Amino acid sequence: MRRIHVQNISVISIAVTIILSIACVAIFTQGRVQFETLQQATETYISCEKDAKQLQSGSDYLTEQVRMVVMTGNDQYIDNYFTEADETQRREQALEDLKGRFSGADAFNSLQQAMNESTELMQTEYYAMRLTCDANGKSDAVAKHPQLQAVEVSDADNALTYAEKVNKAQNLVSNSKYQAAKNVISSQTNQCVTEIIDATRTNQGQASAVFSDIYRKLEICVAAFAVLTLVMCVLIRRTIVRPLMDFSTSIQSGTLFPVKGAGELQILAETYNRVYEENEATQMLIKHRAEHDALTDLLNRGSYDKLLNLYVGTGADFALILVDVDTFKSVNDTFGHAEGDRILKRVATLLKTTFRSIDHICRIGGDEFAVIMVDMTSDLRYTIEEKTSAINEQLARPEDGMPKVSLSVGVAFADRPNPGESLFKDADQALYYTKEHGRNGCTFYGDKGTGAGADTQG
Repeated sequence: MRRIHVQNISVISIAVTIILSIACVAIFTQGRVQFETLQQATETYISCEKDAKQLQSGSDYLTEQVRMVVMTGNDQYIDNYFTEADETQRREQALEDLKGRFSGADAFNSLQQAMNESTELMQTEYYAMRLTCDANGKSDAVAKHPQLQAVEVSDADNALTYAEKVNKAQNLVSNSKYQAAKNVISSQTNQCVTEIIDATRTNQGQASAVFSDIYRKLEICVAAFAVLTLVMCVLIRRTIVRPLMDFSTSIQSGTLFPVKGAGELQILAETYNRVYEENEATQMLIKHRAEHDALTDLLNRGSYDKLLNLYVGTGADFALILVDVDTFKSVNDTFGHAEGDRILKRVATLLKTTFRSIDHICRIGGDEFAVIMVDMTSDLRYTIEEKTSAINEQLARPEDGMPKVSLSVGVAFADRPNPGESLFKDADQALYYTKEHGRNGCTFYGDKGTGAGADTQG
């Protein structure tokens, strides 16, 4: 079966894309002028609508602040009011911006009328704030703002009580007359927006005919792009995505890659499978070396620690056997380290052949060994004694000029009565007893001279 290559698919898709792109550029060029006209009309509408809303917002803000003044008498709201009126000046800025676009037009005239009404309404707001300041003794606030100083309060209002002044001030900015003026401002700004919309629609209508033709052509190009995209998606899914998903599954399950998909992926799968098979044997060797002692090929100290932790505390029956080679240092000093290595290998071989295949035999130090004997209870201790004796008998009959050595053994059972601090320390105490009492033998934790509270020195 002929392989489909991603490179070939890519070249074809690029060529089709270039052709469609050129067609789209031609269409866009044709409609650019009309589009710019439409865009300009739209931007003008947005800007002018923003101006109308800004003037309305500025007027509403002044109303909000003056009403807060007459309700609370707080100077901060007076400052806010005059900051907007004298510094921020959103209303004035909005009117000036609209003037640059629609000077003399109905839209500008409507917004100008709204501004005039808002300016006239400020006189009422000044008077209401002055009454509030007089009622609350806020002479500092009045002195701070020239507009409030210029307000002439009538004699009748000066004669009012505190409550009457506050009530009148509140009424001035909330009565029907005030609200009617606010409605006029809102009506004029809405009228401005309406007139702007009408002008914008006129400009947009001139461009709509051209754009309808452009849209039809674009629909054809978009349909072509859609077909191209669909075809590409199907090809990519069948030749790339599915094979990659299968590759991922193979990696997770640790199996070979299926040889499928695009030609490049098939080559990748074949290469991976070859490397995988080559590395599998190497990984097994590396794992073995990480878990085993290089000299004796027994389990190493790290493996011993992990195994012991797995068994301790589980309630399983097992025995921990600690083994030392007697007088090993003097053998090394006398015969050399090479001969010492031969002895260690000999001991390792005897331990592996004497104990069962289900037992875990480890080298945990220089001349120190350990056996985790599974499914072993203290009533079967004689089997350990027999195995120890058998090994010592063979070591007493050396081979190939190897010097005689013997083993000292200490044993602690998981089901031992009156256990000490830990299984290892109990087995080590038994081993110490063996070494202190003639070596070449086996001692069980709990026997005479060992056990919790025993004197390990004698």
